[in-house]
Amino acid sequence: MNLLRTLGDLFARERDRWILWAPVPLGAGIVAYFRLPFEPPLWALIAAPILALAAWRARYSLILLIPAFVLFLFALGFNAGQIETRLAEAPMLNRHIGPTSVEGRIVFTEVMPNGVRLTLKNPVIRRLPPGETPLKVRVKLERKTLADVPPAGALVDLWAELMPMEGPVMPGGYDFRRQAFFRQLGGVGWSYSPIEIVDPNPPVTSWRDAIGLVFERARLTLSRHVYKYLSGDVAAMTAARLNGEQTGISEPVIEAMRAAGLAHLLSTSGFHVTIMGLLIYFPLRAILALIPWIALRYPIKKWAAAGAILSTLGYTLLVGSQAATLRSMFMTSMAMIAIVADRPALMMRLAILSAVIMMGVAPEAMLGPSFQMSFAAVLCLIAAHEKPGGLLAPPAHLKPPPSAHGWLVTVWTYTVAIVRTSLIATIATTPFAIYHFQTFCFYGFAANTLAIPLTSFWVMPCILLAYITAPFGWDGLFLKGAGAGLGLVIRIALTVSNWPFALLHMPAMPAAALAAMTLGGLWICLWRRRWRWLGLAPILLGALYPFYTVQPDFLVAPDGGTWAARLEDGRFAVPNLRHEKFVIEQWQERLGDPQIVAAADLPP
Repeated sequence: MNLLRTLGDLFARERDRWILWAPVPLGAGIVAYFRLPFEPPLWALIAAPILALAAWRARYSLILLIPAFVLFLFALGFNAGQIETRLAEAPMLNRHIGPTSVEGRIVFTEVMPNGVRLTLKNPVIRRLPPGETPLKVRVKLERKTLADVPPAGALVDLWAELMPMEGPVMPGGYDFRRQAFFRQLGGVGWSYSPIEIVDPNPPVTSWRDAIGLVFERARLTLSRHVYKYLSGDVAAMTAARLNGEQTGISEPVIEAMRAAGLAHLLSTSGFHVTIMGLLIYFPLRAILALIPWIALRYPIKKWAAAGAILSTLGYTLLVGSQAATLRSMFMTSMAMIAIVADRPALMMRLAILSAVIMMGVAPEAMLGPSFQMSFAAVLCLIAAHEKPGGLLAPPAHLKPPPSAHGWLVTVWTYTVAIVRTSLIATIATTPFAIYHFQTFCFYGFAANTLAIPLTSFWVMPCILLAYITAPFGWDGLFLKGAGAGLGLVIRIALTVSNWPFALLHMPAMPAAALAAMTLGGLWICLWRRRWRWLGLAPILLGALYPFYTVQPDFLVAPDGGTWAARLEDGRFAVPNLRHEKFVIEQWQERLGDPQIVAAADLPP
């Protein structure tokens, strides 16, 4: 009873932090919805309003208010997932089709290492009834370049083979079909035929399509500029910074970036969105301050903040609204809105508010690595910075001597901060990297310490200047500068990935272990008093999952086409190494990279 009373007193003293736990029941409701093996009825949508009314009625009793509010948030998350599913519902292919004629409007073009990939909207597929036709299909064209592709928005006709999206290859595996469902992508395929333009500029039917078409044309223009001055993986990485398109990066570079812990630099992350906002805010404020007539009469700080809001919004729309970029856009914009409104920006509350908005707008994204790793890194970094002299305060033996020059103190302080920030972000994201990718990057901390400053102070300023000068055709110099910086990032990744034990393969982590580690991390980050360190217990329990998790002895593909059996020495035997290669590779990744052998080569 004394222990319970002590915990109750600690809980009461942290009253100002209670609201920070709002995303937890909200996220639990989202997870509960997506874990259901069936679609709940529509009348389940009344749960959230009823519980909201109950919480309002119980507002005078704290004992009743807290459970009612928690249940309301749980129901709200559950209903958000239900509503998103209803809105995204569209036909999806369930069988192989083709070769057949496919006519549709180009809404997205991606450069691939050996071709291009087109996303066609409102396709007309021969021999497929309109009621079974997907809203979007994606077709890869081998040995094609951007010069061979019609302009964005054109109505085209081509011959293609279409396949349905595949589900997970084993329980807990990545579900490509679910991801495609929420993108309203109903099938994928390939084509070797010429592209026939039916209408180069068909009428646009909605304002969303009109806005998307404007940004798609801008993305294509930027891609053509990049490939005019650069080539290979450097061009693909530069294009990813400019327009969010990462499909052109070759597989060896992708593997090297993952092994070095730099996978977050392959695509546009929240870090890049924040940098883009700050690169507008500080220079714009400095320029306005140089004009006395303006600086003495108008609130230039608020003007600079408004410019940063517009830049982050435009950059997010240009590179794609992934979970990490949306999180950063919301946080940066709200911080700048606080400046405009003359209010203090409490970073932890901004992070929690952006998480709530994200869960309400795109609940399915909460289950992906982008959302989880982005918020894990941000929450841990904010928690470490909240108190003066906290986790990020450099120890006494790392502080420069008092006699050091001012510029040396600045460089030293920034270097120590970068190192410690990289270390905390790496620790925060490691459980989610192991859960989603079954890998641990042993030298990720060292690689990020070198690559992040390079990206912040070299690559992103060049990208910003390329945006500004592109309309005048003067962006070549800045694109080459960004390419040079990204070339160094690729070299860092290739070097670090070749170090011994750079990438450690782990068996798949169960969801319960990740949940325990997540709750432990939140307990440490969201509370302020010493009892927060009780969160180390569930983290340790989850980290020991390899010792109490039973790995499968036998696997069968969803279509029954192949199987794998564990041998006594830990290897897995399969009937044919060439058959169902993709499925076998997915199994190998989920099981911790065991050796795969052909069953025919084994003794009877």
